[in-house]
Amino acid sequence: MKRGVVTKHKLDTMLVLERKMLTSRYVLSLDHNYCVGCGICVSVCPEEALKLSLAVIRDGRLVKKPLLDIDTTKCTFCGECVVLCPTNAIKIQINSAEKAPVVEAKAFPKLTKEITVNLRNCNPVCNLICQESCPTKAIEVTAKRTEKGDISRILDVKVDKDKCIFCKRCEISCLLAAISVTMPIQGSTKLDANLCPEGCQVCVDICPSKAITLNERGKPSLAEEFCIYCGACQEACPERAIIVQRLRILHTEVKSGAWITASKKLTSPSCLVKELSAESGKKLREAVKNINRF
Repeated sequence: MKRGVVTKHKLDTMLVLERKMLTSRYVLSLDHNYCVGCGICVSVCPEEALKLSLAVIRDGRLVKKPLLDIDTTKCTFCGECVVLCPTNAIKIQINSAEKAPVVEAKAFPKLTKEITVNLRNCNPVCNLICQESCPTKAIEVTAKRTEKGDISRILDVKVDKDKCIFCKRCEISCLLAAISVTMPIQGSTKLDANLCPEGCQVCVDICPSKAITLNERGKPSLAEEFCIYCGACQEACPERAIIVQRLRILHTEVKSGAWITASKKLTSPSCLVKELSAESGKKLREAVKNINRF
């Protein structure tokens, strides 16, 4: 993809790159409010156009998140970072329409991530737990109330997918089985609190899903069922007390060297072999099925 002339603007908490061409206008926007400095985009960028600054830590607290910057001389607006950003911090618009060129070119898949709400299961006894528990405030419940202010009926549950990080907190918190969440990344996170310095809670401060909290002893404690495996905690931890492994990425079907390269960077060669083997097995089964039809 031709780079053309790219300009960069800083607008409050936004970093905006713009490229104007004869018939197209590309705008890449980075919202620092959403970015947690996980480094996934930095890892996968084929042009090495992205760079993270170091987190600022003082007395065991996160004073300033790692800050992401984009090199205008290298960025090709391919959109790999857009597809894989776990917190929806990066977006690309082409002529005002949100797109990821690498997906449009069928060189990259869409991640399989979904959240559905079965309104028929909703009941006021829940006390709007999905809305209250959501760490990104992505859920808004509309309810009918009595004159005393008590909830008498749940009218609607809306999910802002620009904010949703698919952490499953709403699904697990809901005792009425009204919400179902598909997380795009599966993995494993290990936290060794014995390595944590006294009073340190940097991982607690940076975790976007609030999967890490302080226990009664003042030490970080992990509820892995809420972990989205972004790796922000691992990147920020000054003592390397956290290890995050991504074991599988759910996605639509794609045949692409670009995706294989990115997947290998995010998971591991062994995980990639398993995925490719599974895909080969699927194709073999489909071929056998087609043969049996004749």
